[in-house]
Amino acid sequence: MKKQLLLFAMILLPLVASAHDIEVQNADDVTIYYNYINDSTELEVTFRGRGFDSYSNEYQGNVVIPEEVTFMNRTRKVTSIGYWAFFRCSGLTSVTIPNSVTSIGNDAFYDCSGLKKVIIKDIAAWCGIKFDGCDSNPLYYAKQIYSDEDTEITNLIIPNSVTTIGNYAFYNCSGLTSVTIPNSVTSIGFGAFADCSGLTSVTIGNSVTSIGNNAFYGCSGLTSVTIPNSVTSIGEGAFYNCSGLTSVTIGNSVTSIGVWAFYGCSGLTSVTIGNSVTSIGNNAFYGCSGLTSVTIPNSVTSIGDGAFTDCSGLTSVTIPNSVTSIGDGAFSGCSGLTSVTLGSSVTSIGGGAFQYCSKLTSVTIPNSVTRIGSSAFANCSGLTSVTIPNSVTSIGNYAFSGCSSLTSVTIPNSVTSIGAQAFSNCSGLTSVIIPNSVTSIGGGAFNNCSGLTSVTIPNSVTSIGDNVFRECSGLTSVTIPNSVTSIGGSAFDGCSGLTSVTIPNSVTSIGNFAFADCSGLTSVTIPNSVTSIGNYAFYYCKGLTSVTIPNSVTSIGDEAFDGVDIPTVISLIENPFKITGKTSGFSRTFSQNTFNNATLYVPKGTIDKYKATDGWKDFAYIVEGTPTGIKVIENTQKKNATVYDLNGVRLSEPKKGINIINGQKVIVK
Repeated sequence: MKKQLLLFAMILLPLVASAHDIEVQNADDVTIYYNYINDSTELEVTFRGRGFDSYSNEYQGNVVIPEEVTFMNRTRKVTSIGYWAFFRCSGLTSVTIPNSVTSIGNDAFYDCSGLKKVIIKDIAAWCGIKFDGCDSNPLYYAKQIYSDEDTEITNLIIPNSVTTIGNYAFYNCSGLTSVTIPNSVTSIGFGAFADCSGLTSVTIGNSVTSIGNNAFYGCSGLTSVTIPNSVTSIGEGAFYNCSGLTSVTIGNSVTSIGVWAFYGCSGLTSVTIGNSVTSIGNNAFYGCSGLTSVTIPNSVTSIGDGAFTDCSGLTSVTIPNSVTSIGDGAFSGCSGLTSVTLGSSVTSIGGGAFQYCSKLTSVTIPNSVTRIGSSAFANCSGLTSVTIPNSVTSIGNYAFSGCSSLTSVTIPNSVTSIGAQAFSNCSGLTSVIIPNSVTSIGGGAFNNCSGLTSVTIPNSVTSIGDNVFRECSGLTSVTIPNSVTSIGGSAFDGCSGLTSVTIPNSVTSIGNFAFADCSGLTSVTIPNSVTSIGNYAFYYCKGLTSVTIPNSVTSIGDEAFDGVDIPTVISLIENPFKITGKTSGFSRTFSQNTFNNATLYVPKGTIDKYKATDGWKDFAYIVEGTPTGIKVIENTQKKNATVYDLNGVRLSEPKKGINIINGQKVIVK
């Protein structure tokens, strides 16, 4: 009867244009489908029909693949399991693979959700299996993988016949405790031993040239590994989260350590990097908190981003002369690091390279460095001094932010830009000299440097950015050069120790909160170049007794002079514009007491205009002319200045006697 059915099936084969070449029942009467391979001298197990999805569940239950098959009086060995052979055979529960099989194609067991057991006559044949759809191999569903003795594999010795260990070959073999990889093996595939949590030792043969990505990922029980000299590359995440790993020796043939290669190896205390390594990949040793020392050989030219981030046990590091770049965050969070030696070839220090290295007390930056990246030394709270060489052209944002112990810094003439927040929160910094080469000072560059008492801003600077000297409470005086055209928002906000400031004629705008909370400031003269005074510009300047507003001003922001009671307000504006009056609550330009009690001095002949203009008309006391009292005496005439006489009449040039020049009363002799 079986022969008749087989004959009938063979007659029908041409009618259905079957892709498989033959179909033969095994000893258990289970039909297995084959293709001819190797010039029809061998057979490969395949799927039924034209395509891998022509039939569903053509294989069910237990399937034993024979070593050889006889068909039409010809016997051939079964040497391969082809691509998609058991594709989505959800009813398949176990497979026995014979010694004759030497290769298993990709996706051979794709989505075999019911597969519980694999019996392998020769473990070497299994090394290339890819069990897609079964979370990369059947071990996700099965608790054991069986050899021909049906015992759980714990000690794996791979025979010399094996040349490659395929992707995910032993993925999640949690019972596996030791592995010996023979000299015949040249490559270890992607994730080959990933999540083998019970693996404690591995011997890698001398012929292995590459360790694939995630090869030993999550092998938390692995304690030590020696990478032989034959290996040239260590793949990405190769030993990722091997938390039990205590030591690693990297052979001299390795040229690159891949990204995340030893990430999270918290138990790693020492590592020897071979002399052939040229690059240490991004995050290669990230989170190796137990690492106390590392020797970087002269062959290394680049240290990747985050390479040693959070290696909190690392106390010192010497970067050789071969290294040209230190990546972003390379040593970030190395809280135990006390000293760093940078090689003479380093040209750039990446963003956050040494941030949060709280025990770092000193660092010498070599003359080769041209760029100090953003947050490069941010929050190095133990750093007391730093010398920036003449080669540096830019200091990045937050470069030294939070270096609270930093008392002095020398900025060379080569620097053209100081980044935003570059020295913010350096509370120990007492003085700083900004060279003439600097053209821009970023926002908040010296924000909250409470110990800063003096600062020199060079003529090359054209603008003082937002928050540059905000909360510098120890700052007593500042000279703003004639090159500056704008003073940014909150530029000197909270500089409570500031008693005087000279605003040059070049300044056209004073930003919001520019001098807010400068409680020590007693008087301010705004030059005739200024056209706008921002919101809260002089808010809460409690010591202010008088203010002179030039004719050039066309706008005054809300609460610009609120929060302080000013006895004397001198306005040289000939055509007053609307300001916010005293009935406007929290947005009024001057305080209510200033409106009610101060004397507002206006140019002669303009009193009626002021009394008719919103805001200005709220002053209870408006007087034409200027108050008596000479604040400045000069012996020479002022040229190119705005000049008024004591009656508030504008003059073409100063005359002998008392004049009001740029808002200041002077005697011209």
